[in-house]
Order: sequence, then structure tokens, then C-alpha cells
Amino acid sequence: MNCKNIKLIACLALVSGSAATAQTDRDTITVPVKSPVTVIDHGIRNEQSWRNTGAVFTITGEELARTNAGNLLNTLQGRIPGLTVATGSGEPGYDNPVLYLRGQSSWNVAGNAIGVYLDGFQVDLNALAALSPFEIESVTLLKDAASLAIYGFDGGAGILSVRTKEGTTNGKTKIEVNSRYGNLRPIAMPEVMDAYGYVTAYNKALQNDGLPIKYYNPDFYRAGDDPFHPNVNWYDKVLTNSSATQDHSLSFRGGNSKARFFVLGGYTDFRGAYKNADDIDIDFGTNARYRRLNLRANVNVQLNNNLSVKATVSGITEDRYTPAGFTASSLFSNLLRIPAAAFPVKHVNGVWGNSAVYNFNPVQLLRQNGIYSSHTRSLGTNLSFNQKLDAIVKGLSFHGGFSFTNLYIGVYEKRFTVPSVEVSKDAYDNPVLDAGGNVVYKVLGNVSQGITDGGNDHWNRNTLQLGFNYDRTFGKSTFTGLLQASRSNYDHDGQFYSVVEQGLRGAVTYDYDQKYIADLSFSYAGSGDFEEGNRFGLFPAIGLGWVAGNEAFLKNNKVISFLKVRGSYGVTASTNEDFRFLYERWGITGSGIILGTTNTTYGGRSEGAYPNSNFTWEEKTTANIGLDVTLLKKLTAAIDVFREKRTGILEAPVGVPAYTGFDLRSTNTGEAINRGMEAALQYRDKTTSNLEYYAGAFFSYARNEITKRAEDVQPYDYLYQKGYRINQFRALQGAGFYQAADFDAGGNLLPGVVKSTYGQVRAGDLKYVDVNKDGIINDYDKMPLQFAKLPEITLGFNVGLKYKGFDFDAFVQAVTNRTVSLLDDAFDYTHPLANNNNITVFSNNPWTPETAGSATSPRLSTLVNDNNNQQADFWLRKGGFIKLRSVEMGYTLPAKGFLRKLDVIRVYLSGNNLISTKIEGLEPERLSMGYPLMRTVTAGVKVKI
Repeated sequence: MNCKNIKLIACLALVSGSAATAQTDRDTITVPVKSPVTVIDHGIRNEQSWRNTGAVFTITGEELARTNAGNLLNTLQGRIPGLTVATGSGEPGYDNPVLYLRGQSSWNVAGNAIGVYLDGFQVDLNALAALSPFEIESVTLLKDAASLAIYGFDGGAGILSVRTKEGTTNGKTKIEVNSRYGNLRPIAMPEVMDAYGYVTAYNKALQNDGLPIKYYNPDFYRAGDDPFHPNVNWYDKVLTNSSATQDHSLSFRGGNSKARFFVLGGYTDFRGAYKNADDIDIDFGTNARYRRLNLRANVNVQLNNNLSVKATVSGITEDRYTPAGFTASSLFSNLLRIPAAAFPVKHVNGVWGNSAVYNFNPVQLLRQNGIYSSHTRSLGTNLSFNQKLDAIVKGLSFHGGFSFTNLYIGVYEKRFTVPSVEVSKDAYDNPVLDAGGNVVYKVLGNVSQGITDGGNDHWNRNTLQLGFNYDRTFGKSTFTGLLQASRSNYDHDGQFYSVVEQGLRGAVTYDYDQKYIADLSFSYAGSGDFEEGNRFGLFPAIGLGWVAGNEAFLKNNKVISFLKVRGSYGVTASTNEDFRFLYERWGITGSGIILGTTNTTYGGRSEGAYPNSNFTWEEKTTANIGLDVTLLKKLTAAIDVFREKRTGILEAPVGVPAYTGFDLRSTNTGEAINRGMEAALQYRDKTTSNLEYYAGAFFSYARNEITKRAEDVQPYDYLYQKGYRINQFRALQGAGFYQAADFDAGGNLLPGVVKSTYGQVRAGDLKYVDVNKDGIINDYDKMPLQFAKLPEITLGFNVGLKYKGFDFDAFVQAVTNRTVSLLDDAFDYTHPLANNNNITVFSNNPWTPETAGSATSPRLSTLVNDNNNQQADFWLRKGGFIKLRSVEMGYTLPAKGFLRKLDVIRVYLSGNNLISTKIEGLEPERLSMGYPLMRTVTAGVKVKI
């Protein structure tokens, strides 16, 4: 170890202890009114809010419960400044979002790299997703170096610390029942053309391509009951307009000064949007469904005056059901692609319809293809203790803890197939008849059945912590500290080697007269992923605070109730399981050799990529300045400004000629910076008539810039990624459409008209700006444009009131500085007919000679057109949106008559995502692709006894 590092750790250790959550006694101290005494959860340690120098934000489980979601992560949508929750699928049980802290500062540290700590121990993100909001006390996001440095390699992407509820000491046992039922409806679905619209468009496209038409009698497709010229609304046949959810929990909470307990049991059931999936038989088809059972028991025991013990046990089972043989993504892709005119659901003979082109009858597969079921069992248990050592050193205590989490997934699938048929048609789109006058059918598929019983995937994580706490006041000076050693082991299926990390972490916080605060923290962390001798790193941070509100000149100020200025600076780090052991050179399977007269092939091995002898972790240096203020004892505000610099970003090296045969490991050469700010405000007041009301708003902004990246030499500066945002769109700039006047009589472009290298163009194809003025359109003309898909700015607005038992709460989220690409995210929606695709309302005004001046989409064609498939600003859209994330109205019944025996009985009606702006008529977060996102209306009741 570096001598300098040893000295620093030794100095910090002298004044440090560890992060047990149990509080130690202090010498008597009077807390001024102007210093609000609330405790902030820092995961490994706790801190009183007025002493906190870091950038943190906390919300309660009660706030999360306002969103009725099967996945707890989705209840975080828009509620924490600095946390971006990128929505995943809407499919029950498969709806994990992607989480980002303060945008993105690395192109390798992907979303969901945020570390998750549950009751002081690290867990997988999935363990948090399956929790019930009714077992959550608080969720805290740690954002800057002062709060993250002690986490070592886990802190570089931020920490989400979750505390579950514990018992009370009032000697009474409280019983709480929560029950709610919800109705879900899709926010928006893609709008496709009916059969007549499709066949007329297809004929037009064939004419544009110089080919004969296919549908000679388009009017046949206007009727909905012609079995040989169908007009099927596939979305209507497969999806219901509503689905149901229910969520129930029963908890017991109580205790006394010797022992405290919290016990919860919960049941959650989310049903999907598939229509009549089990009509034929419950073994042949199923609706999408997610069912979960939660059980938690938290016990705190004070064994004697000096020793306390806490034990936590959590068990969760999850069952997911989907139709067998295809995914929701595949189903919804086919619902969009299959034209209404392709084939009927069933033919007149009662046999399932189909087509050799698509070979996918959504209704048949939904109802008669079998059932795929996945069963997940999660077990998490923590055991910790805290032993006061006041007899040795006043304020000193020793603590330890052990955590074990395990997850198992098993799969059971029943598959059935039955034949379907396709009508044989002649060149004039009429059914072919045999000699007996019967319609000729082509049989597709056969009868089969099968069972898969497998899965057996496992995840295991265990952590051991041992350390010291220190908490003592000397006159006007107060010292608190921690020193902790930890070791964790994480393994799961697909790994060859466990992820092993260990190290030492510590912190010391000093305040003088509750005015001046200094916080020093560090971690000395090591990982088995790196070469021996280079496995450990030191990550220090400092935080400073000034509680100006406690100064004499503000002591009796009637306006400023509390004022604190704080700042922090330090280093955190990240590792990535996708990049391990890069310092090694491995042998890989080779093609082998052929020997002998029999030409026998012998397997072989070849040398793998050359190692990165300097392989290390990514480091992030963060500076943060913050302000916490309370005005008139009613308005609170927290403002943070930050700058992050990330170095050592792994990337593939460039500049090695292919003829050398060298293959090199990724190197730590990339760098990026990230800057922004966050602000959170809340106003809360109460009138003389007992009307309580509140309003809040928050704003978060983060913009990154690549400052160093390994790139091939480019002829123009704008082709480099350096100087631009991570994942910023690069696209051609549109110049309208090629017009008939751009071509000569032979269909060749006239001199002076820019030519495309992406294939032959015709009138009605997209035309682009020749940025480099070389007369041709190619990748050298693709410019950095607009923003990335991850938003830079997020806003939230919250209002509410309480009056005579009635309560109301509403939360609105807005997102801006975001760009989405219809080419990337909605290709089939925007590219009709080619590759046997359907056609949607996006293409209802294509280019024709008659619409040349008003067309909104390119000419129709049945042929693939690479020129129109290039990333261009024509396909880019402003990705900002506004959503009413939650609204809730409730009434608490007065304690009269028999209700006097109940502490609380509250009924409520709530809604999620009831109002949303759209992009091109599509849901804005996922552009209505895949399983739809839902708006939810919920009725519920809460009873406390």
C-alpha cells in the first residue's frame, strides 16, 4: 500500500467508527430550534439533517404508495431530483425500468448500475423491485462524493438507500390493513390502416415501383365479413380495453423499550391486457399475469443496557405467466406488422387462418399455443448488533452485521401447436377452387406438444461488516465517526468467477456550536477483478457546512427560519461486470487443423486479445455546492450545483491496422464531464379553519460532454464524438423530398442535384443537405443534432390539501431536452409495405406528384429503400412530455360510534398516468411500441387498529 494512503487511513481511523444504524448516547446537548432535527439515511450511516453536508434526497413509502405499480421501481418516476427513471415495458412482471443518477457521465456505466442498499446492506436491483410500498419507511438517493465516497466501487453511479419499517416503543401493537383494486387501460396504441386502406396503398406502391398491382378489387376489402378478403383489426382481436390489478397487505407494528417488531404480509396480482386467452382451455392459453407474495419480519431487541440486536427476514415469491412460444415484444411487433387484409382469424371451415409470409396468427398463438410460467423465490436475511463501549471510551461502540440474499428462478412451459391454413389465390386475388368447386387451402404447421421444466437460475450475495461507532460532544464541539471493514461475495448463473470486494471505510463529522461542520470520509476498496498489486484504491471526500441560520445576526430573523450552505469534493469509483480480468491474456477456441489422409479435424486454441496491463476502475471526481433554506417556517428549499469528471472510461483501442492480426483489450482512456443542478422547493401551511395545504416543485438538469475518446481519424471535426454529448444523435439534415424536376426523362439526377450514396433515389424520396459540399450524401454529412434519448431536464410539480377528513394530492412530471428517433424506436410504424410490412396513419399523406408540396412522408414503395432508412432529422422528434403521474382523493371517516375502536379508516380513489402528452399520436416514453404502458384508476381502503 502507498505510504501516503496508510497515513491518511490511520489519521481518519483515530477519529472514526462505523455505520450501524443504532444510535449512541451523547452528552446532554440542547438543539436550537433553527436546526431541524430529522435523521437522514445514508445507507451505511445515519446523519442528522442539519449536520449533513452531502447532496441527498429522501421520500417516504407513503409517497410511493400513491402509484399503483407491480414494480416498486416504477413508483419512483419523477419523484427524486437527480434520478432519471427510464420506463421499461408495460408487461406485468417484466416492467423493470432503467435508473440513472444525474444523467450519464460514462458510456460504459450503463443504467441500473446504481448501487442499492436495503437496511444498510447491498442487494440486487430486482430485490428492491419486488418490495411492497407498504413495508417501506423511506428511500434516499445519495448523489455527491461526500455521501458516496465510503461506498468504494459501489458509489460511482450513485446509491439508492431503502429503509424498511421497524417497530415502535410505545407499548402498543398497531394493525394496519391496506387493500386496493385497480383498472388499467393502455395510454395510446398505434393506429394502423384498415384492409381497404392497406390494399389501395399497396397497389399504389407497386405502381411507384413499376410493378403490376396485386389487388384488383380493393372494394372487396371494405366488408368485414368476406372470408377471402378479410378486414381484421388485430389489436381489437387480441387486446381488451381494460385489465385488473389488486394489492393487499396486513402489517403488525409495536414493541416497547426492550423489543420492537414490524411484520408484514402482502399479496399483489396484476393481470395483462390479452383478450379471452383461455377461451379454449386454461391449459392452452393464458393472459399475461404477475402474482407476488411478500413476507417481512423486522425485530429489534435491547438485550441489556449496552447490547442491541436487529434481525430482518424477507421472503418473496413471484409467479409470471405468459403465452408460450413467443414474447410480448414479438406479439406486439406482429400486431403492428400484419395487415388487416392478410388473413382471417378463422376460415369458414373453422380452421385457424394464417399466411406463409407472416406465419403468425396472434389469436391462435394466444389461445392455443400453451403457457410459459416463471417462478421466482427470493430470501433475504440480515443480522446485526451494536455493543456500547462507554466503559472503555465514552461514546464508542462496536457493531457488526451479516447479510445473505438468494434468488432462484424456475421455468415450466407447456407448448402446443395445431395446423393453420392459408387460402390459395390466383393472380387476380380470387380464391383457387379445385375440380369439385372447393376452396384450395395450404396447410401450415402440424400437431405437436412439449414440456420444458428448467430454469434453475441462482443469484447469491453475502456481506460481512465489522466496525466501530463514535458519537460524543465536548462543550460546543461534537464528533461522530465510523470505521468499518467489509467483505462481499456475489455470484450468479453465467459467471465463471464470483465478484469479490473487500475493504475499509470510514468517516468523521465534526461540528462546532451547531454552526460549522466538517465531514471527512473515505473508502479503501479492493476487487478481485483487478491484477494483484493493483486491486485496491483510496477514494476520499470532504464536506463542509455552515449553518448560517444559527449565527447571531439571524437568530431572531422572522423570515429566515433555517439557512445552511454546504459544499463537497471527492472521488468515487465504478467497476463493470462486463469488463473483468482485462489484465490477463486468455486462450480462446480456435478453428483447429485438418491432418491425415482422412482429413480429420482437430480442435485447437488460439491466443486471445493482448492484455491491458494498466486495467483499472473508472473514477469520478465530483464537486458539489448546496444551499438548504427554510423561510417563514413554511417554505423549504434545497439547491445543488455540481460538476463531475469521469476518467479511466473503458473503450476499444483504435489505430491498430487489421493486417497486424492484433486484437487488444479495452483500455482506460476515455474521459467525460457532467454538469448540472437540482432544486427542490415545498411550501406548507395551515389556516385558522384547519385547512392544510402544500405545493412543491423540483427541477433537475444534467448535461455531459465527452472530453477524450479513442477515435479513428476523421476528415471533419464534427464527425468526432469528443466535444459532444454521450449518445447524442448524429443524423443527416433534411432538405425535403426529391422532386420530379430533379430528374431527367431517363430518371437520372440532373447535374448539380446532390446524389445519395445510399442507393438509387426517385422523386418522393428523402433529400438531404450536403454538409461538406462534396456533391454526394454519405456518412460524412451526418451531424450531431439535438439531444440524446436520455432527458437533460426533468421537472416535477406537487399540490395537495387536507380539510375535515378530506385529502387531495396530485403530482405532475415534465421532461424536456430529450430527442427520440422514429427510425430507432418505431421503424415498423413509420416504414410501410417494404418487407411485407403493414401501413399506419403515419403514412396517410405520402409523397405523390399531386401532394409534392404538402406530403408528410416519403413515396410509398414495396422495396427496401436505404436512402430513406438513414438517421436523419426527418425521423427525430422532440421527446419532451408532460404526465399526470398521480392524483389521489381520499376521505378519513370520523371516529364516531363503532368507528371509535379504529384509529383510522380511510377510503380513496387514485389515478396514475391519467393525462399525457403524445408524440405523433403515440405514448411519449416508449412510442407505443411493445406491450403498452397503462393508465390506472384505483379504489382503496386503509384501516388502522
